[in-house]
Amino acid sequence: MRRPSSKQRRAVILILALITFSVAYYAGHTQKQHTRTLPQIDGVLINPPLPVPPVDLNNQQGEPFSLSDLQGHWSLLMLDPGPGKISSIALTRLIQVHNRLAADPDLQQQIHYFYLPGNKIEEKAISFASLSDNFQALHGDKQEVDIVFTAFGDADNETEYTLYLIGPDAKLHALFTRNNNTATIAEDLNNLIDAAQ
Repeated sequence: MRRPSSKQRRAVILILALITFSVAYYAGHTQKQHTRTLPQIDGVLINPPLPVPPVDLNNQQGEPFSLSDLQGHWSLLMLDPGPGKISSIALTRLIQVHNRLAADPDLQQQIHYFYLPGNKIEEKAISFASLSDNFQALHGDKQEVDIVFTAFGDADNETEYTLYLIGPDAKLHALFTRNNNTATIAEDLNNLIDAAQ
């Protein structure tokens, strides 16, 4: 049997090198496609997302509300440390974000909106049934509500007007402070949820 010439050996080495390069390139390209690039947002991006602390409250129908109610969909949570008898700035802000998303009804329906007042409003219980099925007022006794406020931060100025974006995995993905206007928040929500799909 004849030994391959040096020219043939170089050709075989070149072919093997090309095959190795092609396999490595394909593997790297596939890995890159599976790694999500998170968009730049005006709000505060939390990466990696943090688990939401346990929640033991009631919804506006008086039914128990817990972490399982935050799973399977995107949620916006607004904590309102100082609601009064009239509509608060925090509640108005949550409704404005909901309304800003009306231009994208599919996205608007993907998100559930939760409002938790820090103390009970003296008038009748809040209901958002006329606004959207995805809008819920939460409540609980003082201790239960205080636990949620403490878990999300200081119950005074830090949480006031801050919206918390919770993913379908019941993890905190982003927050939007009082410095973020509602138009920008709606745009950020669109970008974040699109990037996650």
